Amino acid sequence: MKTFITAMSRLAAAVAVVSVLAVSPVAAQTGTVTGSVTDAATGAGIQSVQVYLADTGLGTLTNASGRFLILNVPAGSYTLRAERLGYGTQEMQVSVTSGGTVAQDLQLQTEALGLDELVVTGTAGAARRREIGNTIAQLEVADIAEPPQSVDAILQGRVAGMTVMNASGNAGSGARIRLRGNVSIAQSNQPLIYVDGVRMRSEAFDKNVPATGYPGRSGNDVASPLNNINPADIERIEVIKGAAATTLYGTEAAAGVIQVFTKRGHQGAPQWTASIEQGVAQMGAFGISTDLTPDFEAPTSEAGGTPEFMFIDPWLRSAHQQRYSLSVGGGAEDLQYFVSAAMEDDDGTLPNDNEKKTNVRGNFTFTPAENLQLQWNTSFTKQNFTNTAAGNNAHGLTLNVYRRSRNYFGNEKKENLDKLLGQEIATGIDQFVTGGTATYSPSANFTNRLTVGYDLAQQDNRNLRPFGFVRAPDGILNNGRSRFETLTFDYVGSYSFGLPGGINSALSFGGQSTTSDIQRTTAYGEDFPGPGDPTVTTAGTKLGFEQRERVVNAGFFAQNVFDIADKYFITTGFRIDGNSAFGSDFGLQFYPKLSGSWVMSDEDFWGSDSQLKLRAAWGQSGRAPGAFDAVRTYDGIGWGGQPAFYPRVLGNPDLGPERTSEWELGFDGSFIGDRLALDVTYYNQHTTDALFAVRQIPSNGAWGSQLENVGEIFNKGLEVTMNMLMINTDAFSWDLGGSFSTNASEVGLPGEVTEFSVGGNGWIIDGEAA
Repeated sequence: MKTFITAMSRLAAAVAVVSVLAVSPVAAQTGTVTGSVTDAATGAGIQSVQVYLADTGLGTLTNASGRFLILNVPAGSYTLRAERLGYGTQEMQVSVTSGGTVAQDLQLQTEALGLDELVVTGTAGAARRREIGNTIAQLEVADIAEPPQSVDAILQGRVAGMTVMNASGNAGSGARIRLRGNVSIAQSNQPLIYVDGVRMRSEAFDKNVPATGYPGRSGNDVASPLNNINPADIERIEVIKGAAATTLYGTEAAAGVIQVFTKRGHQGAPQWTASIEQGVAQMGAFGISTDLTPDFEAPTSEAGGTPEFMFIDPWLRSAHQQRYSLSVGGGAEDLQYFVSAAMEDDDGTLPNDNEKKTNVRGNFTFTPAENLQLQWNTSFTKQNFTNTAAGNNAHGLTLNVYRRSRNYFGNEKKENLDKLLGQEIATGIDQFVTGGTATYSPSANFTNRLTVGYDLAQQDNRNLRPFGFVRAPDGILNNGRSRFETLTFDYVGSYSFGLPGGINSALSFGGQSTTSDIQRTTAYGEDFPGPGDPTVTTAGTKLGFEQRERVVNAGFFAQNVFDIADKYFITTGFRIDGNSAFGSDFGLQFYPKLSGSWVMSDEDFWGSDSQLKLRAAWGQSGRAPGAFDAVRTYDGIGWGGQPAFYPRVLGNPDLGPERTSEWELGFDGSFIGDRLALDVTYYNQHTTDALFAVRQIPSNGAWGSQLENVGEIFNKGLEVTMNMLMINTDAFSWDLGGSFSTNASEVGLPGEVTEFSVGGNGWIIDGEAA
């Protein structure tokens, strides 16, 4: 703790120096614009409003009182604009004189449906919500009353059609996320993750299990890269859910896309934010009053009495949790910054559970010229956690406790079961994500954006059953190291022009390349000579494992948005992709898209003050096979001191991606004096060429199955999101919101095949849910 406070003090001092330098006067020919932004209904100041001078790159965010200050504004006339999610936009004309100060206050009306809000995810560039034909979820972290503890917590229950499945409440555990059900059986259903335009690892980190034996014999928790993002650094999150919206992301985006936007600095004096949190985690009541789950609770001596405790109670504890964070943002006309640091130390309710995490972030924006802006974003996370062996683990504590006299010890005494806590399950993860974006606009209607990003994560796993451990009396040690790298290049060009008949056209084009490298090295040892702190070197039996893989996905796209009278919008586009995991006889993939929207409330016949936008979208996306699924591979094995190998994957030169087509219909509306916002969407999704492991004839030898593009998966459902502003006064505000969604899924199998096994994960049956 002392070390952390010292480090934070040094960071604060360094940033203070930068702040003083950044806000120094730059020229006598400039002035200042200041004022406040308030709620038109209540008069209360509004925090985090984006206030800027249009077409200048000069702007800032309002503070907690709604005040703003824009420094070093060249003399002249400008349009002052204020924007915030949930409010309508307001513009005012201001004239700035050399050395003068302009005071201009603005009032914003609450707006349930912000048709002019900008959306980035799923579009070739920033687009207004009115232009987009598919549904998109936007979450403003500032609107969440309770400070969120993780990205999972931000998403939980706030996006219709999204399922956030938490593995457990144990230290370091992450969640699996599904958008509109499963689109694949053989491949991942996790959506892609972008942070400030940079692709980062979306799959869970490796489970900490021994290299040999049943994979469930561990803590049974995996860490999520999403939880390496400090929630206090997040400004907003955008989510697009299906192929109708993800076409421009290509072969890997059929399961959806989540994009996180972190906070940025703005022109003006530095704004500091600090927080200290202390808490206690306890296991809640187990069961309900009418059914106290007697199979898991110890009975009392009195017949019919309430059970005194659960069998696991002697090992549970009140777990102390603590979090500290500090951030500062500010800047001058040409340079803005946001810097933050955070630390947390959380115990779990089980004896060995603990998670320690440190986050550091720096976001910088530099504008060397009026038509050129450079952004650089960097974050580093160091995470260390330990777990108690639990879950579906025959060597774990909880399963043996509940098995009572049938456990590995043959008795249920605490002093015997305590020996299970000698198992060490420790994981360390370091993740570094950095990226730079250059935006160049040679003219008002032509913009170019290039983003280069790099994500590096290194994971160290240590799994030890010490000498004398039950079921492994001679001891087992597994040390694993994994390295995950993702390198992305992303270029987008946008050109706007007019067409005959008063039609405006916005043409976008670009390309994207993603290279993913994974390396895993494992040292395994068993049979130690005695107790102590073992190493693999001292084991009687030693094994080594190594795995390397690289996947490259690249493609280019084009899109055009036709704007008719600012109320009818038609979008057409396509993406062409190639992937190194495709079979040698398989070519490029073509993914088209088509969408439209109609802002009906802008029509002359619309007499109400409510708003309504009708929309429809159709598109295709895909999911690539695994790195080596298309290639015939063998596993090396040594036996009796002699090298040998045995078959592993049969391979398939015709293997291609799974292909998902989707159409959706819906509307966005605001009613009852703009107090009720309603988003309704119906979707129908069809995945063809689904990858299934097809059983091979015995004459093929040791290969029992081959991965082929032969299956189908169907998903359809309804999504409804509602938010109602019940009360809005200066003293009290009450919003009531909720969402409802359905999903019906079905698997289609080829030919006469009615069912087949997918190993320990169950069976696939024709006509049943995916």
